Amino acid sequence: MNNSRMAILASLLLIFSSVAGCLEDESVEEVEDLIEDVIDDSMDENNTIVENGTTPDNGTAEVQILGNVLTSTYHVEQLVSAVGGEHLNVQVISPSNVPVHDYEPTAAGKLALMETDLFFYHGLGLEPWVQLELEQLGSDAPTAVQTHAMPSGEITLDYGSILIADLCEHMSEGPFEAVMLADEEGHAGDVEIHAEHVAHSLTIPEHDDDDQDGDDDHDGHDGHDGQDDHNDHAGHHEQHNHATAEYAIENASGCPTGTVIMIFHLEEGEHVLEFESEEMQEFNMVALKMPGGHAHHHHDHGDHDG
Repeated sequence: MNNSRMAILASLLLIFSSVAGCLEDESVEEVEDLIEDVIDDSMDENNTIVENGTTPDNGTAEVQILGNVLTSTYHVEQLVSAVGGEHLNVQVISPSNVPVHDYEPTAAGKLALMETDLFFYHGLGLEPWVQLELEQLGSDAPTAVQTHAMPSGEITLDYGSILIADLCEHMSEGPFEAVMLADEEGHAGDVEIHAEHVAHSLTIPEHDDDDQDGDDDHDGHDGHDGQDDHNDHAGHHEQHNHATAEYAIENASGCPTGTVIMIFHLEEGEHVLEFESEEMQEFNMVALKMPGGHAHHHHDHGDHDG
């Protein structure tokens, strides 16, 4: 690797240690300013490039490509591109329609990995294939850089603690979104609660006693009474596949008093939530996914008794 590539690698490592994976416009500008200084120092003095693509004596100058960089994910590619700008040829090895933790390199992907100058990947187990592929390439493996690392002394991330901290923060500080629940299962689709970083302030509709006191009306129609309706409803419930919480945590540190956190294992998709209460009419709830590489397999609910 020549001096210019060593310079670009050192600058990337420095910036990766202080810049988050998703950059805003102001952050991109700051990163570009930092990398321009490194690029200017690494280029030959007789091949100076200015922003409009010409040399100071008005001669045409080509942009110098310092090397080819391969990245494991779109987000890592965006970070590298923000740092290297037009002076790096940056490509993503995995297609956008394949989850990053499910991707396995094709023959073309392995060839691209072998031929690239630098390889940047997320790490922390997000790309299970990386270490094996690098080991198999041996001396042909490119210089590989992991953009995310564990804090000093830590081996694995405690995703459960991260989830609980997020739940308690939203239960205490919001933001809050008011939601009126449906009083009939047939209208459950009218109310949507998304697993996102917001606390839902739920209100249970008041029970209309007038509709339940019509015993005479029930007795006067084909022999049906209120008890039959209840039996039908109970039978309808038996047809559902009810999810059971894997475990529950009461009064977690940092959460409001009375908060109950329930951990469910649910497949990605839509699920019907049923609430039964004789006393509570209003309560707060947060629904979040378990963080980590397989977050789409875990839905987690924090319920506050209120």
